[in-house]
Amino acid sequence: MFDVILVQPYPFADHPSFPEGILKRALEAAGFSVAVIETPFWQEQKDFTALGRPGLFFAVVPGPIDSVVLNYTAGRRRRREDLYQFDGQAFFSGRPPDIKFKIRPDRTVTVFCNRLRAAFRDVPLVIGGVEASLRAFAHYDFQEDKVRRSILLDSRADILVSGNGEKQVVAIARLLRQGIPAREIDIPGTARIWAQLPQGKNCLELPSCEEVLADPAKLLQGQLLIDRTGGSRALAQKHAGRWVVQNPAERYDSADLDFIYGLAYGRRHPGHPAYSPALRMNLFSITAHRGCAGGCSFCSITQCEGRRVASRTPDSILREIRSLTLHPEWRGVVSDIGGPTAEMYGGDCTAAACLKPSCLLPAPCPQLGAGESYRGLLRRARSQPGVKKVLLGSGVRHDLLLRNPELLEDILREHCGRFLRVAPEHTEDEVLELMGKPPFAVFEEFVRLFQRVNSKLPRPVELAPYLIVGHPGETAAMVPAMRDKLRALGLKTCDAQIFTPAPGTLATAMHHAGISPAGKPLAVEKDIRSLQERKCLLTSDGQS
Repeated sequence: MFDVILVQPYPFADHPSFPEGILKRALEAAGFSVAVIETPFWQEQKDFTALGRPGLFFAVVPGPIDSVVLNYTAGRRRRREDLYQFDGQAFFSGRPPDIKFKIRPDRTVTVFCNRLRAAFRDVPLVIGGVEASLRAFAHYDFQEDKVRRSILLDSRADILVSGNGEKQVVAIARLLRQGIPAREIDIPGTARIWAQLPQGKNCLELPSCEEVLADPAKLLQGQLLIDRTGGSRALAQKHAGRWVVQNPAERYDSADLDFIYGLAYGRRHPGHPAYSPALRMNLFSITAHRGCAGGCSFCSITQCEGRRVASRTPDSILREIRSLTLHPEWRGVVSDIGGPTAEMYGGDCTAAACLKPSCLLPAPCPQLGAGESYRGLLRRARSQPGVKKVLLGSGVRHDLLLRNPELLEDILREHCGRFLRVAPEHTEDEVLELMGKPPFAVFEEFVRLFQRVNSKLPRPVELAPYLIVGHPGETAAMVPAMRDKLRALGLKTCDAQIFTPAPGTLATAMHHAGISPAGKPLAVEKDIRSLQERKCLLTSDGQS
């Protein structure tokens, strides 16, 4: 009998960029035995019972991306590939490409938990990851175009692990081994259902699920409350006669990250000679830090990793780089050293009482630094024995690079391919303000800096801005204005994506409510054809 059984909808990756790899290694390091059920045929129960009962609990690991966001395009068209599966094959082998035979079902956590609960009624179920974190409270589901209640109720799970989860999962395993019932476990970074609102927690009460269902503005009100706490307070939401209560976030620091990423990972799919496209892309990537201080309203990183940056020590990162030389496929190229925003490395904040939703607006916080720690890390990384090249795969902030032209030059000279991709996201200040992004004048200033630095290089790099069309607040007239402003800056290439209303984000709440955080009516385009026309207009006439 295994202590813990992980259940996931794609092949297990023993790699520190994948949640299941980290969870398994952390549990084993704490002395627990762990098994994995991967890609179960979820239409039937037998795959879920193949390993029997775990001694402590089942943990459903849905993956690094919400299953609905992964399974559908922004136009609600079902994707026919899944890069986390072998060969990107989204459907079970030998079955027709039908929704009933997709390896990763929509709302994976709920589907898997209900199968497990039917087979093992009394075994504790623990859920977590992006899908659970973003759906902990009543949330808007863009594929169904409706508000759904907390995933805790639909999945019938005992404990929801929110955000980064390895410390909580190990703590849960220890408490269950001590004989503490799952329904009594109450630790930071978790949520569960309570029969009554707990009195000693000083919970911030969100609008109830029934209120959110009746009035879309209540979803926005609740999301603003969540964002303003920054994970520092317990949150509670009433669902009929019960309460979903989420404890304050678990804190992770450099020592935690050094330990987790210092464990021995095989960087492979155990028992399989092949690699999924997702593992192949991340095979030689390095996580330098977690968390993002940007506070973008459309991004789920804050809900999943927090807005406080936690960085590994340089020695820990360099040890991991040296370990790559033992991998049979190592050819000397590190594909990435970074995190949600690469140059935030080293910007760990010590201001415990600060609840600002963004450390970059209206101006970057001095505590965040100007990327010098990241520049030094890259310099040391590319000098390691056996390293031929260190590439940049993580995102960078153009407003932060303005403060460190030397870092920009290093990136362009040493760590770029043909393009440097940055994400101004939009050009119209009304929309940028709603996004939580700096004004367009900041991007114009960055383009001038980029052009000056780039002109001195022996191998020029092309700047490729990333943009979102259809974000709440955007009108159709803004799109040709975006195109014209980019042309005026001499930019020939851009990447554009239609806004996807991911659950649990402020932008999605604005999209559903049709109002701004200030309570003003917003333009919200929901017609898919109109959104596709906007995207085509932005990327037409020589732009792609």
